[in-house]
Amino acid sequence: MMDFELQTVRREIVIDGFNSIYYFEFDKNFTHLPEKHDFWELVYVDSGEITAVTDGLGRTLTQGQVIFHRPGEVHAHISNNLVPNNMLVVSFTTQSPEMMFFDRKVFSLQKVSKTLLTLFISEAKNALEAIPNRYDDKRPLDFSRAPYGSLQLLECYLTEFLLTLRRGDETGSRIGHSEGSRAIAQSSLLELIIGYLKSNVYETVTIGDICSRFFVGKSQLCSLFAAGLGMSPIEYFNSLKISEAKKLLRREELSVSRISDMLGYLSIHTFSRAFKRYVGFSPTEYRKSIGDL
Repeated sequence: MMDFELQTVRREIVIDGFNSIYYFEFDKNFTHLPEKHDFWELVYVDSGEITAVTDGLGRTLTQGQVIFHRPGEVHAHISNNLVPNNMLVVSFTTQSPEMMFFDRKVFSLQKVSKTLLTLFISEAKNALEAIPNRYDDKRPLDFSRAPYGSLQLLECYLTEFLLTLRRGDETGSRIGHSEGSRAIAQSSLLELIIGYLKSNVYETVTIGDICSRFFVGKSQLCSLFAAGLGMSPIEYFNSLKISEAKKLLRREELSVSRISDMLGYLSIHTFSRAFKRYVGFSPTEYRKSIGDL
């Protein structure tokens, strides 16, 4: 009797599990603060266009392209302010050394790889009933009601997708350290910080807060604002506060003291000095001047 020797399967890429699965439908103005985490993330642009910023480099992604972010990599995604976009975002854990092939790479997907992502999305809907679609939804994935074998099918589809790309069946390019790439990143980062400051105009924000939230050094931050706006981050933030103060001063029901408190100034005297430095009048004089018009 002939014995057939077992040939074990060499597993080039092994997916340990999924950390998150999202399908976003963002408007043309969507942004999110830079983030980093200890697992891999793929971002697929199903429609529209986004800018991906990663560790000081930038790249525009169009429909049908996918980018990978390695564990510990600082990254953010920004809509182009022109068209809405749909994005599939899958975060997963793997210890496979082969994954470094995907580091900072962008792929333009063809029929086979697109089909695999379509199958992945379909099975994710089966497994989760509805794929999470809110950026602020950080709840753990719930596969408790998933049909038989759904999680393993998701693993199979993602593994086959990665292997297809790894074999070179698709066109991939690494984000390079070019002047254009750095310019995209700097412009996008400045836009993100400006948006953050505008949305926190009623809060107290320090240089340290900005550096911590955006993973930038103080000198880099100041250079970014000097080149882009011709002023320091704090000068710009103060100008936002004064602009907001001028709007509030037009509302007769709010006292100067109340406006000072709302905008986070330590005292009405600090507020008055800052206001006069930017406007040339004290808050009370400004309110009177517009009342005389």
